[in-house]
Amino acid sequence: MASTHVVVDGSNLATEGRTLPSLSQLEDAVTAYLEEHPDADVVVVVDATFEHRIDAKDRDRLKEAELNGEVVSPPAGTVGRGDAFVLKIAKRTGGIVLSNDSFQEFHGEHPWLFEEGRLVGGKPVPGVGWIFTPRNPVRGPKSRAATAAVRRNAPKTVPAAKLAVTRPDGSTPKVGDVLTPKELVPVPAEPMRAYALAKELGLDTKGLKDLAGSIKITFPSHSSTLTAEQVEAIRQKAAEPVPLPKVRAYALAKELELDNGAIKALAAGIGVVVASHSSSLSGEDAEAIRTAAATPEPEPDPEPEPDARPRRRRSRGGRGRGSGTGSAPVDATEDDAPAATPAKKAGKKAASATKAPAKKTAAGGGRGGDAMAAKGTPINEPLDFLSFIATHEVGAVISATVSAFTSHGAMVDVALDEGRVFRCYAPTERLGDPPPTKARDVLSRRDERSFRVVAVDAARRVAEVELA
Repeated sequence: MASTHVVVDGSNLATEGRTLPSLSQLEDAVTAYLEEHPDADVVVVVDATFEHRIDAKDRDRLKEAELNGEVVSPPAGTVGRGDAFVLKIAKRTGGIVLSNDSFQEFHGEHPWLFEEGRLVGGKPVPGVGWIFTPRNPVRGPKSRAATAAVRRNAPKTVPAAKLAVTRPDGSTPKVGDVLTPKELVPVPAEPMRAYALAKELGLDTKGLKDLAGSIKITFPSHSSTLTAEQVEAIRQKAAEPVPLPKVRAYALAKELELDNGAIKALAAGIGVVVASHSSSLSGEDAEAIRTAAATPEPEPDPEPEPDARPRRRRSRGGRGRGSGTGSAPVDATEDDAPAATPAKKAGKKAASATKAPAKKTAAGGGRGGDAMAAKGTPINEPLDFLSFIATHEVGAVISATVSAFTSHGAMVDVALDEGRVFRCYAPTERLGDPPPTKARDVLSRRDERSFRVVAVDAARRVAEVELA
């Protein structure tokens, strides 16, 4: 999928709902947008005064982001401050502007702002996170003045002459005639400056150097002239699909919040061999394991309930009640089924030994959360459970971090003393009204949200919670 250019009005989003801008709020907004649009190519623009208005402790982090090219600011003395810079970048890239500003003084110069989907606003909603929605620029006195000024200064247009088409034999085609276009001849590549080719490919100089270096083409600076053959080779390399990066098994386990045994089991289920935790997995294999981890496990078929009514059997010596033999009948409440023979026991043991081993997961987390809940296995340590119920009663609102997803909900962690955590279970039916299809629709991993305790299961040492 082709990436979409998004230009973030950083000064605007960082000040949304605040008097002074916050770098943390800006980072949260960009992260939330990228989670919704992972293919977006984001450029964050802040004005020249942004560094002096944010908290002093965040300035080093801002400088590091600028050095890494993650944040840019307009050149000193730019007319129109950062707004003009934001709009010029968006116009040149054909991108989307992420801002709550309407840019009224620029409506005459940038009428494309009124095109559908070109302007998107965003606001942080308490307990929910950032919400982004398309918006239309608001018109006002500044907008009308800017539009009128552009019209006054626009040059007068001359009507275009009608296009005259003539066939090779000199005849003129009529309406409805089919014209066969002349076969297009590919235009050969020409020598180019490195910066011009980088602009064409949407790269910076370093990115172009890396791309050219992968096919053993080097150049000293952005103003270097590349030959036609080098230009064509670099263009062909840029058109090739980018392979997915390799990843170590232990790094993938950490990403999916599973242990090494669970990663091996997932890989084996899709035919991928993981020899050890340090094995290097190809990008395609790693993506297949991620997909398997995100696929809900099928629910086991419910076991038939045993017949609660005891069956009676006759004693070996009698014929039953009322038989007339005079011997006392003996009633038994045991099942009529005979005891299993040693051969049958051995067969069952062999059958159970051939079953695939269950995936190992952390207590209550990963894909095994629902299975663990069904089996009644305790999820938390006894001391952690006692600490939690001593501090939080049913009905209390708690702050918890989403740690894992199950097939029917999510596991959330509540911080305890001494760095310990208590894991709670949030079923899908308690995550909204109406409930979402899956927990991932309303929650994201590592989200810190407010939940309400609705029940406590002492046998499993776990609390059930709902979104507050």
